[in-house]
Amino acid sequence: MSHLFKRIDTVFLKVKNFDEAIDWYTDVLGLSVRFRDDKNGYAAIDIGETPLTLVRTEDHEQIEDEQKVWFNFFCPDIDRAHRHLVNQDVEVGQIYEEGNIKWFQFKDLEGNPLEVCHFQE
Repeated sequence: MSHLFKRIDTVFLKVKNFDEAIDWYTDVLGLSVRFRDDKNGYAAIDIGETPLTLVRTEDHEQIEDEQKVWFNFFCPDIDRAHRHLVNQDVEVGQIYEEGNIKWFQFKDLEGNPLEVCHFQE
């Protein structure tokens, strides 16, 4: 561990439709809002120690390269997570497996590529 840094405090993700994005992350993924600042356009979504902070923006460009995922969600049951997202009509890719790691990609409401991974802890 670093003598200067204790942890990553948050991960930022730009969104155009701020309210809809918050609803999607809470309704579809089942996460909760840690804090919300409508005036400045920030909403921290609670996902363990490091929140995902949605940032309202007007100039968000979609990431064309689907392999360019900025972070992933760890889950204990990847098959259950995959089924849940499919049942929520989320654009979901197939589950890949390499060694003891499994993963798949999906897209949020605005097309941001996200990823889920699983491995034995």
